[in-house]
Amino acid sequence: MMPLQNTASKVIVAQASTATNATAAGYVDTLGFDEAAVDVFLNSAAATSSNPSVLRLMESDDTETTNFAAITGFTGDATDGFTIPAADTANAQIVRMNVDCRARKRYLRVEITPAGAAQVVGAQATLGKAGDSTVARAEMAAVQDG
Repeated sequence: MMPLQNTASKVIVAQASTATNATAAGYVDTLGFDEAAVDVFLNSAAATSSNPSVLRLMESDDTETTNFAAITGFTGDATDGFTIPAADTANAQIVRMNVDCRARKRYLRVEITPAGAAQVVGAQATLGKAGDSTVARAEMAAVQDG
């Protein structure tokens, strides 16, 4: 079996222009998967001051927004987190967060808040190590193997 056949990709935040100091957010259900690679897409920014002021991954047992809590190590520019990369005016960037879902709550939420100027942002999760390959296939609109 090819390892990539046991994964599912889910859009968390559809790519769209997000206003300065507005928050783009969304969540993904990790039920049935042991790991997730969460990719946050940051379009080339109008100004170098446009890098996000907030970029974090949160978790919850349910989808109620107020129940999500930031995950230690996955909060940008936090003491115990990672450094949010400086905005690039020429190239789009991807920030990847690799998550062991066995140690996390069921739902993961991404929050992205551009600062300085509007920025096109988005996020997706590639869920891996499904307990059953039919779970991974059921998450996708279509799957073609070859």
